[in-house]
Amino acid sequence: MSNDGMIKAVIFDLDDTLMSEYEFVKSGYHYMSERLASRLSHTPEEVEARLWELSRETYSRAFNRLFDSYGEKYSEEELQELIIAYRDHPADMSFYGDAPETLRALKERGILTGIISDGDPKRQKNKLKSAVRIMDGDPEASFEDAHRWFDEIILTDEFGGTKYRKPDPRGFKEIAERLGVNPSEMIYVGDNPAKDFHIAADLPVRTARIIRENGIYHNREYLDDIHETWRIESLKDIVSIVDEHGGSGLHKS
Repeated sequence: MSNDGMIKAVIFDLDDTLMSEYEFVKSGYHYMSERLASRLSHTPEEVEARLWELSRETYSRAFNRLFDSYGEKYSEEELQELIIAYRDHPADMSFYGDAPETLRALKERGILTGIISDGDPKRQKNKLKSAVRIMDGDPEASFEDAHRWFDEIILTDEFGGTKYRKPDPRGFKEIAERLGVNPSEMIYVGDNPAKDFHIAADLPVRTARIIRENGIYHNREYLDDIHETWRIESLKDIVSIVDEHGGSGLHKS
């Protein structure tokens, strides 16, 4: 199927596309280091430095490896409590500076917008809630208020766990159906070569890659060597792409 249809929807990844995952990790490590300092008999600064040292290799299983590095025993129950505390910590997260202007410009053109994001749903909702509160200047805004800016939001883990995370095509099929557009009429904007652009192997979705400073995925290899349709320097470039490719408003009913 051709992927040169008129653009009617722009769908965004969340982490390192609309918001900085690095900033969330930075905020979370600081918060958790304060919490864990007495438990590990080290200063918060020492604990935080150790977390960053361990993260040079991978962010995975950070708290397991933190305890192991200090020779401290821990229970699975304690570990789960720490993961929940990290996930739900009160991070002051905002959208990247180019996101609000881009979203407003797309809305003015009647272009549908959405999000497809992997990751723990509660954590992702927490991030979006914070960003919308800041963007709208509304301290009482909830996750549901993100629909002021996004016609549909799909958190792939809500389908039934990690097996539906990108590059699985289910999220893309679902959002196209909900928005009432053909996949060939969508652009997906992401940052991670290991999963964000592989959708082109399954559906005629066009893609755009943005590389963010401190982006934690930008050094990944392309999955199956499938590359993006466009590489952009700012989300605002998407507006120009929409205009150049016959973007047509299709307000969701």
